[in-house]
Amino acid sequence: MKIKQISAANMSEALAIIKSELGADAAIISSEKKADGTILVMAAVDEDTDLSFEIEDKPEEVSTKPIFELQKLRECLDYHGVLDVVKDKILATARDIERQFPLKDEGEILTQTLSKLYAYSDILDMRHPVKLFMGTSGSGKSTAIAKTATQAKFQKISCCIISTDNVRAGANKQLEAFAKILETDFYFCPEEKALLQKVKEAKERYGLVLIDTPGINPFIDKEVLKVENFCRQIKGQFILTMDSGRNTIEAVEIAEIFAEIGAKYLLPTRLDLTRRIGTVLSVAACCDMSFCAASVSSSIANGLSAIDAKSLSRLVLSAA
Repeated sequence: MKIKQISAANMSEALAIIKSELGADAAIISSEKKADGTILVMAAVDEDTDLSFEIEDKPEEVSTKPIFELQKLRECLDYHGVLDVVKDKILATARDIERQFPLKDEGEILTQTLSKLYAYSDILDMRHPVKLFMGTSGSGKSTAIAKTATQAKFQKISCCIISTDNVRAGANKQLEAFAKILETDFYFCPEEKALLQKVKEAKERYGLVLIDTPGINPFIDKEVLKVENFCRQIKGQFILTMDSGRNTIEAVEIAEIFAEIGAKYLLPTRLDLTRRIGTVLSVAACCDMSFCAASVSSSIANGLSAIDAKSLSRLVLSAA
């Protein structure tokens, strides 16, 4: 109900104003004649509107079909083997972004989604000159170090490689051979205290210090402790190398163990040899790791690539 108070010179004028402003259906609630002779009238009108269902009043048809095909994305994530908890988070975020922003292209929506859910960094970020690599045996750790050293060489960043691996002599020989080709200094420090001293010296001489650790079985506490002790000696960027084609559930369990000893960055390896990236997406999401690069080729010179939301989006939708 709408109520209005009107002041007029007389009742006739008041009625005219009421009809003009409130309509013919308005009713006078009260009236009062003031000392100066004017009339003060209180009028009201019911605002309820009757609904008409005449044939000509047909409801307008509005399409509720979303521009972004959520089912298509769901199928892509299923194809890649993304864990359900991560898949649900991606789908929910994609739907929110679709509603908030005027994006029509599914690639743009997914890119925005992955940009919001994941963190990305640069393997050559010089705010972290000391980079320690860890992973299971055969995860491509030593090769990733050689590729990183090569990228540093291209960027004219002085670099050295330090190996702490006293388990696999072959790995040290391989890294030393790479270092020699790159004209990069190579050091071997199998003891924790020796590593601490060598890193202090290296930081004064080189722009980048790359540290290799023994490939371990993360389900054996003794082996995990060995890498953990190296991590305790230094401050730097702790990078987990992970085979992109590994079983997703197993990969997440392994990554969680490495995360507990300090791994904050993820470097997927053999990305060129797998068609499904569910492991990559699930590990980064479940273990809160930032992507720093990806190994995309066997080439040492060109085998390391930056990874971002756009490139991940393309890989996810390529399954369609």
